[in-house]
Amino acid sequence: MNTMDTITRQSVLDLLAGDWAEYVPRFQALRPAAQTAFLQREGYQRLADLLAHIVAWWEVGMQAIPRYQSDPAAQLAEVDVDSFNARAVQQVREISDGEEIELFEAARRKFANLVMQMTADDFKDERILTQIKWELVNHLEDHRIP
Repeated sequence: MNTMDTITRQSVLDLLAGDWAEYVPRFQALRPAAQTAFLQREGYQRLADLLAHIVAWWEVGMQAIPRYQSDPAAQLAEVDVDSFNARAVQQVREISDGEEIELFEAARRKFANLVMQMTADDFKDERILTQIKWELVNHLEDHRIP
């Protein structure tokens, strides 16, 4: 699933159970030189750093969606993306790749649970659809493993 023009509960769950569930195994299947090249191209030193970046943005989405559900006027606050990304990596400096993989998997399951609880009306709310597209669809495209 590349662009996911129509975001539905099933398409999001498929993305979380498919491409995102396969993300770490795909990375791990690369030869060490290809892993290093991929991480350098993405601007990260370790897999844990890249995963922390992804998880941090997923957390933003998982916090924003309930706000959108409860407040029709809610909008996402402006974020200094570079500072946010730097903080996400800094917070995992002492965490191993294995530990961060566990956190990534937990966040992936948490996002799937949130999607399962969303109503049909939630899938008509452009703010929620945009948030999902940013965090899950675009982010996958931004960091797609070769």
